[in-house]
Amino acid sequence: MESLSPKLTILLVCSLLLVACSTSKTGNDSPKLPAVNVETRASRPATGELLQQAGRLPAIEAAPIYLQAAATLRDQGDLNGALLALDKLPQLALAPAMKTDALLLRAEIAAARTLPREVLSVLNPENLPPPETMSVEQKTRFHNLRANAQVAIGATVSSALELIALDPLLTPASQRNNHESIWKKLDTLPLDQLEALSGATDETVPKGWYELALIARSYSSDMDRQLIELERWKLAWSNHPAARVLPPQMELLETLARERPRQVALLLPMGTSYGTIIGDAFMSAYYSLQELGGQVPVIRFYDTTSITDIRPLHMQARQEGAQLIIGPLMKQHVAQLQQETDLGVPTLALNNLEGSESRSPLLYQFGLSPEDESRQLAVKAWTDGHRRVAILTPSDDNNDEAAIRKRDSFIAIWQNMGGKVLALDSYRTDYTDSISRMLLLSEAEDRQDRLSQLLGRTVVSQARRRQDIDCIYLVAQPAAARQIIPSLAYLYAGDIPVYASQDVYSATARQTDDRDLNGVIFGESPWLLGDTGSLGKVRQLFPMTSAANLRLQAFGMDAFRLYPRLRLLESGADASIPGASGTLKLGPNRNIVRELVWSTITDGLIHPLE
Repeated sequence: MESLSPKLTILLVCSLLLVACSTSKTGNDSPKLPAVNVETRASRPATGELLQQAGRLPAIEAAPIYLQAAATLRDQGDLNGALLALDKLPQLALAPAMKTDALLLRAEIAAARTLPREVLSVLNPENLPPPETMSVEQKTRFHNLRANAQVAIGATVSSALELIALDPLLTPASQRNNHESIWKKLDTLPLDQLEALSGATDETVPKGWYELALIARSYSSDMDRQLIELERWKLAWSNHPAARVLPPQMELLETLARERPRQVALLLPMGTSYGTIIGDAFMSAYYSLQELGGQVPVIRFYDTTSITDIRPLHMQARQEGAQLIIGPLMKQHVAQLQQETDLGVPTLALNNLEGSESRSPLLYQFGLSPEDESRQLAVKAWTDGHRRVAILTPSDDNNDEAAIRKRDSFIAIWQNMGGKVLALDSYRTDYTDSISRMLLLSEAEDRQDRLSQLLGRTVVSQARRRQDIDCIYLVAQPAAARQIIPSLAYLYAGDIPVYASQDVYSATARQTDDRDLNGVIFGESPWLLGDTGSLGKVRQLFPMTSAANLRLQAFGMDAFRLYPRLRLLESGADASIPGASGTLKLGPNRNIVRELVWSTITDGLIHPLE
């Protein structure tokens, strides 16, 4: 390498001193101490003077000064000034390493300005010198910048591929975090896309990642099958980076398999229909796994039908060897366990008490919560852009506790988000009258009558509903909903989107009747949408004739799915389990929350909402 000229050496030293001494304000951030105007003014000409001096040098000698000045200005938040300095670089005269630094700096400036497509354009591999001329530090910056930009434009696969290319440049400690990032991206891809990616590539390392993600996705509800396939994958891909450092979720899978409970107690009111449905569904999932060759725990049933105080029975189950207790189901029993500070073993209660907190960290609560359903529906309507809602629910005289809870929780979350409740009406069997009140049609008719009396002749006018409602929240059983939805259209409100409680859907083969529900939006369990997975025999063995019982059936199967996976849900905020009753996540106070599938009725048949 040629030695620098004396003039260039002096300028470089000056530039470093100026960077060290500068106290200028950066970007739009407020300084921690009051700025001294004289110092700020003095620093700005110094940078400009440096650039002027560089302008008097030959291009090859000025290049490192321009690059250093651009980096300094970027660090100070002067992105425009940094770009101007970069524009002065003589591109043709740059050595490969300096050209790479200049392009990386330009891309970092684009990233700071939230211009991801410009980042990708600048860092197009065709623009850069050959990879063999790049240092490890430069390659690391290159792949990180491109990965973040790909995420910003929604190119999940491309972002994962950048991180896969980055991986061999990292230390083992950094690789663990990088593998987690790769995994999170692949874990969001649909199963069919993963299959297509795996079949379309001959590149060894990406193909290994796709195959590993396919194992997690294909057998998400079957831990034993996942473990078998994971061991096969590790044998086939023994030299793969992910085999040396497994993604945290797959590491946790191996841990959960080793530590899962060997004996489980099931506390259910077997003398009730709902206790029987849940118990049958639980054991159906148990035998389905056993048939596939999976390991299953010893199950002991404890009937809670006539139990007043659940605590002695809970203690008995522990003394008889239970390592995990599932149940109880009754609210009063769950309330009793909430007061206990030492439950001894993890306990998955099959109900949840809204707004209450357990004293024991071993108590989890999993229920078909009306509040969870209505809150999700409120957020869905809000996300769809609605802000002014009219609410129609059964009259409180019906003593429908679930309907009241759904209504009240919807209102609470809606108003908390900033939405307005413009009308709140109830119905018994007077659907048309209730809808007319809600839409203020009765007021329009009264005005028409008064005008007719005033003029002494009949006044005929087109009825008009109120125009300020942009969505309707409906709580109704199927029979009522089949009359209410058509009545809305008849009363000039057929264009208002209807978001309904899942009660509207009967899950029976009544396509002709259910055409009256066309267009209604509601959240539903995947089990009612035909997503049976490996549990299809359950429908044949235990056929259900109502949506409510089918939801209980899905709930019972998910109780079995959860028994070895509670720690998985605690592994991170984005941890989830695909279940028959919904996607299962851990919410506040160790409540298991079900994320429902948004559904609608089209031509009398239920479909997932596009």
